[in-house]
Formats: sequence, structure tokens, C-alpha cells
Amino acid sequence: MKRRGAVLLFAVVAAVGLYMVPAGATGRHHHDGVLVVDNQPRHHRSCLGTRDPFDTIQGAVNAAGSGDTIRVCPGTYTETVKVQKPDLTILGANAGRDATAHGRGRESIVTNIDAKGTVQLLEDDITWDGFTIRGVPKVQNGPGMYTSPTHSGYVVRDTIFLDNGFGLHLGSNGKHPTLVCRNRFTANNEFEDPAGANGIYSDEGAQQVLITSNLFEGHNGAAVFFADKGKLQRDVLIENNKSVDDMSFASIFNSTRFRVTSNWIKARVGDEQFPGPASAIFIGARNNDIVVQKNKIKSASGNGIDITNTGAGGAGTVPPENVIVRKNKVEHVQLSGIAVSATGDGEYKVLANRSLTNGRNGIHFAPATVGGIVTGNTALGNGTDTASNGVDCKDESTGPLNTPLNTWTGNVGVTSEPSGLCSAPTVDDHPDHDGKDHGKKHKKKHHKKTKKHKQDRPDPCRCTLPWRF
Repeated sequence: MKRRGAVLLFAVVAAVGLYMVPAGATGRHHHDGVLVVDNQPRHHRSCLGTRDPFDTIQGAVNAAGSGDTIRVCPGTYTETVKVQKPDLTILGANAGRDATAHGRGRESIVTNIDAKGTVQLLEDDITWDGFTIRGVPKVQNGPGMYTSPTHSGYVVRDTIFLDNGFGLHLGSNGKHPTLVCRNRFTANNEFEDPAGANGIYSDEGAQQVLITSNLFEGHNGAAVFFADKGKLQRDVLIENNKSVDDMSFASIFNSTRFRVTSNWIKARVGDEQFPGPASAIFIGARNNDIVVQKNKIKSASGNGIDITNTGAGGAGTVPPENVIVRKNKVEHVQLSGIAVSATGDGEYKVLANRSLTNGRNGIHFAPATVGGIVTGNTALGNGTDTASNGVDCKDESTGPLNTPLNTWTGNVGVTSEPSGLCSAPTVDDHPDHDGKDHGKKHKKKHHKKTKKHKQDRPDPCRCTLPWRF
């Protein structure tokens, strides 16, 4: 896995295949609204058979008109691309091919050092599809892509972001929905602060954004980081992504109406240079109306889901408001599965989660918490780090008669501090309660349903508003 020095590494019109350009067409005279880019020497013929293609992507962008399509042949394009015309579609050699999966062909690679971004989308309704945006090794890089916070309607999909400073510096004013879909973000760590390198980073305002079906891997910071500075970020859905070996999946500050749902997370542990602790999902200061639900967290060097007052970058502490943690499964994290230390009164609900075999506590409410609702959770087998004295259910808040200031009802767990927060499990509460034969039948039946579901499932990169909050 690459490192810097010692450092680790959104309805939309479907992309038409590159090879459907007619053989007699030209690259520069685009009566059909199509421009072709090819920087390889082919005797004035492009990879698509067109004559006199543009040598650079920027040259084609400069010549294009609103509504045009630019098709870029395979090759390496060492340039900064600034797109300052609305309603352009820019298609790389792998347009329409899922960047998180196998089966890609030769790539259209864009590489250059630019502090603002190698690719800059600076107008409305721009589609970028099917490229690799690659940083320059062993030097400090800017973002792979920058999207303007004064515009919106971006579609960024099927693109590999590799070895940049950040992968995507995300901004959007929310007038049109923005989609980030089916991209692969890999080790975008070539940044001045190696611990702050992220797959997606936002600090200038991001609104009406769907981040879905992406793969994040090998980031020394968070895969997705919404910063505690700049404009308020709102109406963002982070859904159905996969995170592997990132220090953290999502760190969220200064945001409202956020949903983090159905993501699969296996965060990094055991890295001597980045030992953590880092929580898989971190909800910090100045947040409001946040739902974290149906995520599967398989590991983390810190807590699985962490709700705190903490600000970022020296910003002061402010309790988040109206946070719901619901139907997540957290297991094998080194600290607590679900940890609440934020001090908002009655602002936090922990509902129907499963917290299993974590190093410290299954569910933990810290001393200053008050008015939290903890209902219908299962916490079993926690305290695997014997030195931590962890338990399944723990509440350190203290009210009259030493009773907790948070309300615990209908929870299952073996160990509890104080006693009575959780009830002893029955057979059906055990993580492996299915009998051996019943388990096989259940698995086989579930497999058939899953296969049919995948065949009938709509394209995740075709989505409409409003978000299903």
C-alpha cells in the first residue's frame, strides 16, 4: 500500500460508449456536439477513428459549447483541467464502468500538481465519468478534483482517485443535486498533513449531495471528512459505500440533515505510524439532525460510533443536537462499540443496535451525559481487552440515588455498570442463535433473494430528489 514517505496511501443520462463515434467524424469540428481528445501519435487519427483530435482535455473544454460531450481516449494527460462552461459531459475511456470493480480497460489518466485541484469543475451541471486522476508521487499534491461551492449539479462517477492530496474537495450550493457514485478513492495521502488526508473533504459548503456506492481504501485520515469550518453543510446522504483500511470512515462536524446509512466499514488497526485511536464514525461539534443507521462496522482502532462535543482544528466544543444511532452492527473495535460523551440534554437516541465483542464496552454513556434514550439494543461479549474492565452496558451519569440520567429500556447484555441497564440474553439473543441446519437453510434462501435483488436493483448512479431521509 503506497504512502507518502513513510505515510500510507447522483436522474442522470447514461454514458454512451466511447466507440460509438462515427468513423468519419472529426475531433475538432463537432457538428454532432462531440469533441474527441487523443494525445497519442496516430497520424492525425484518434483511437475512435476521428481526424485531428484535440491533444489536451483543456483544449477540448475551451472549444466546447454548453451541452457538448467530450470523449477522451486512453493515455496520460499531464495537465490541469478547468471546466468553466455549464452542462458539459466529459467521458474517459472507462465511462460507465464501475471503478470499484474489475473489468476496466486502458485508462484516461489525468495527472498534475495544482494546489486547487488537478481537475476543477467550476460551473453547473458538469458530468465527469470514467477517468483516473492520479497524484504525482513523493511530493505534496493538491486535491485530485475540486468542485465549486458556488455551483452544483455535478456528477462524478466511475473515476479512480489515486495518490492525490485529497481525492475530492467537495463543494456544492445545492441548487441542483450533486452525485458522487461508483468511484474508487485509494490512498489519497500526498498532503502536507499526512494524518489529515481524506478521500472526500468538504469545508466550503456542500448541499444536496449523494455519496453512494464508492470504495474508499488506505486513507490516513477519514474516507469522508466534513470539516468544522467554513459554511454549514447540509442535506447529505452517505449511503452504501465500502471503506477498507482507512483510519476512519466518516468524521462529521458543522453539518445538518446528514444520513450515514448502510455502509460497510473495516477501519485500520495495528498501524505503528498511525496507531489511533480513531473512531469509525465520528459525530462531533456543531451538528444537528444526524442519523447513523444500518452500518456494519467490522473494526476500528477507537470507538465504532462516537458522539462527542469535540470540535476540529481548534474549534470550540459545542454539543451536537438530534442524533440518532439506529440498527447498526458494530464488532471487534478496540474501544467501545457505541460511545456517547456529548452533553446535549435529551439529544441522543441509541436504538436497536448490535454491539458485539468489542475491546471495551458495548454501549457507553459518559459521566456528563443526560436524557439519552437507549432502547432495544443487544450488547454481548464486550470487554475482550481484559485490561479495560469493559462491560456490555455502561452508564457513568449519576442522578438521584445514584441512578443514571439516561433511560435504558429493553436492552440485552450480560454485564452492566450499574446493574440493570441490560437484561440477560435468551437463546434468540445470541449472535449465533440459529442452529447449524437452520442456518444453512436460512443462508441458502437468503442467497437466492439476494441474487434476484441484485439483478432487479436500479443503477445506484441514477437517483432523484428528495433524499429518502
